[in-house]
Amino acid sequence: MIRPTAPVREPIDGRMGMADASRAPRSSRAPLTILLAVSVVVLAGTAYWLRGAVSGEEELAADRQAAVRAAAAHAVSLLSLDHRTVDDDIKRVLATSAGPEREEYDRGRDALKAAALKNKVVQTGVLRGAALASMSGDRRTAQVLIVADAVVHWEDGRKTPPEERFYRWRMEVTRASGLWLVSRSELVQ
Repeated sequence: MIRPTAPVREPIDGRMGMADASRAPRSSRAPLTILLAVSVVVLAGTAYWLRGAVSGEEELAADRQAAVRAAAAHAVSLLSLDHRTVDDDIKRVLATSAGPEREEYDRGRDALKAAALKNKVVQTGVLRGAALASMSGDRRTAQVLIVADAVVHWEDGRKTPPEERFYRWRMEVTRASGLWLVSRSELVQ
């Protein structure tokens, strides 16, 4: 005896044929694949652009710091003079300067040396503060404000107490061959 088969019933929740959804024709998956590829390209481009923006900001910050450090080092070099090491002290100032600043200091170096040796001067410079006032758009020049003090001792036998001197400068620093050098300095009040 042959038994009749039971009729196939559809599930109540309508899931009939869901297992076959992964076998959808390729044409229905193509837009999704294109959308995914475009999204990946857009995200990669955005990440690259953000990295470049951050890198540019980091370079600008580094240039600002380097300009301030150069002016600060020059100021301390200007204020630090010892009759026992006067030649090295002068070389240090010349090494941190360029242009008109270097020329002016170089012109007065013999008189400075003679006075330091004659009076046995020991002057110690101390940086009190340095700040960037401005920087050119091409990042080749900057204006830096400097506050520094010096204590002067004489070792020539005088019974004179040490003298404190206070300096405030506006320094122009210029980038030359990757180095920031002081090209002008002006005492300000």
